[in-house]
Amino acid sequence: AYRLDRTPAPPARRTRGRVSDELATLRVRERGGIVLAVVEGEIDLSNAPGLQGELTAAVPNSAGGLLLDLTGIEFLDSSGVHMLYDIADRLATRQQRFAVVLEANAPPRRAIELSGVEPAAWLHTDQSAALAAIGGPS
Repeated sequence: AYRLDRTPAPPARRTRGRVSDELATLRVRERGGIVLAVVEGEIDLSNAPGLQGELTAAVPNSAGGLLLDLTGIEFLDSSGVHMLYDIADRLATRQQRFAVVLEANAPPRRAIELSGVEPAAWLHTDQSAALAAIGGPS
C-alpha cells in the first residue's frame, strides 16, 4: 500500500560553487559606540530581507551608527542595493550615521553607484575612511 505524503518538497539548494548552504555570512561587533558588521558571500532576493532585519536589530538606539563592510561580497543584486537604501533611511530617522566599505573596483560598488546620488554620502573604499566619516574610533 502507498501512503500519500503531502509535506512540501524541500527548497532546491543553491550552491553557485559554494560549500555552504548559506549565501551570506554576517559578523557583528560593537566598537566605541559604532556597530561594525561584515557581510561575506552573496546578497540577493532570497536573503536581503533577513540580512536587513538582522542588521537593523544589531544597531541599538544608543549606537552612533553602523559601518557595513561589504569587501567580502561576491554578488549583489537590486534587492541588495534596495536593502542598503532602506538601512540608510532607517538609521537617518534614528539620527545614526551609516557607512559602507566596498573597494573602488568591486563590481557591486558600480551597481550601487549607478543607483543614484545618495550612496556617495555613505560609500567608502576602506574601513579607516568609513570610521572617520561616521565619527568612530580609528
